[in-house]
Amino acid sequence: MFSSSLRPASLAHDACGQSLRLFGTPPLPLTLVRILVVSALYPPVAFGGYEVECSGVVERLGECGEVLVLTSDLDRDSVAAQMGVRRELARLTHDARGARRAPAAALRAARAARNALAWEPDLVYVWNGASIPQAALRVLADSQVPLAFRVCEHWFGGLFTGDQFMRELLPARRGPARAAWAAGCRTLNALPALRLDPRAPLRTAISWNSEAIKRMVRVQPFVEPVLERVGHSVPRYGDVYDAVVRAPAPDPEIMFLGRVTPYKGLFVAIEALALLRSEHGLPARMVVIGPEDPEHGAELRDLAASLGVADAIDWRGPLAPELVAAQLARAHALIVSSVWDEPFPLVTIEGALARVPLVASDVGGIGEGMHNEEHALLFPRADAPLAAAALARTLQEREQTDARVERAYGRAQSFRLGPYLDAQERFVLDAHSALTGTRPDRPGRPLLSPTP
Repeated sequence: MFSSSLRPASLAHDACGQSLRLFGTPPLPLTLVRILVVSALYPPVAFGGYEVECSGVVERLGECGEVLVLTSDLDRDSVAAQMGVRRELARLTHDARGARRAPAAALRAARAARNALAWEPDLVYVWNGASIPQAALRVLADSQVPLAFRVCEHWFGGLFTGDQFMRELLPARRGPARAAWAAGCRTLNALPALRLDPRAPLRTAISWNSEAIKRMVRVQPFVEPVLERVGHSVPRYGDVYDAVVRAPAPDPEIMFLGRVTPYKGLFVAIEALALLRSEHGLPARMVVIGPEDPEHGAELRDLAASLGVADAIDWRGPLAPELVAAQLARAHALIVSSVWDEPFPLVTIEGALARVPLVASDVGGIGEGMHNEEHALLFPRADAPLAAAALARTLQEREQTDARVERAYGRAQSFRLGPYLDAQERFVLDAHSALTGTRPDRPGRPLLSPTP
């Protein structure tokens, strides 16, 4: 386990051969440089698919090299120590309490980043900077170590300037109380441990997880991308869902799979369920799988009761992938009812691999992955009547639904783990080459070769 030693033990062992068995494709014939990965969350602490995706990439990069992960301290006391994982960054909420904690958290984050730099990484790969002090990222960016980003969510548009500490270092019109707070932040920033400039120039490489997120996120003017690629996210457990043997429930069963939070739009799915039963005459039920925001979960149960469908909804909570797959086997449809601009939701790919008919909001990158009418039935954001109509078509138009399912399954083969990990490995190599123009010179250490 990584503990007192600054440098984790090398992860190079026979995992390169194991990669062939696990992912179906041989690893690239390369030996990796040292890579520092930064992410707001890292498994087993995870809220969604992107953290799990990050861990898959870390494992691939660690098969033939060395990787150190710097992440938040959320649930640190309940998580067993992991070799090469430092849980040292504060997890900040996006409210007044988080803002009050931000200055001290920034000081601590800067120290954690400098300690990680003492490990002498050849590349820093930032996966998610939301909800952690971006002072750590600014210190890493200022270190001259090549730095790349994997952008799976919208947080990148507010890089540094939206940080709860560094935003106070920028000129802005503020009321008296806020001006005094900002003055205190600037005083703190004068300490040698900080001295951060949020808008200092940054050369970087960016791996976007969809064309949609690349289109939706405005890159800050001080950021100079020297390499950009789009690499769609893929499910870590795609093989589990692909192995599903369909055994639909006797009565129509709609599945919602995802976090029970306002932006995931479960309220739209509940309203659609009620309309499906009352206006379309289909006695469908709904199974809800995923972690809950307790307050929002209570609101949704009240909504279900008011619409007369409380008894038609089973709340299962979070489940392991194998248990999710078992539920997908029973489902007649999977509804993805997000009301925010999802960059590229993995649940649509998981459903397609399990051969479950898909009904989803036409937001963000959902239609980029699964095309309307060809692979799925898409409905406008927050439109419960049209969501119900799409569900009714799915349940009643057997032949058309089956054809869409088969096309969606074929489309999902483009989003498999082995090729994705190969592409991520190539991106790391090419990012380092693009940012430095040379390979790192470390005597006695095998190095990467960029893609020709």
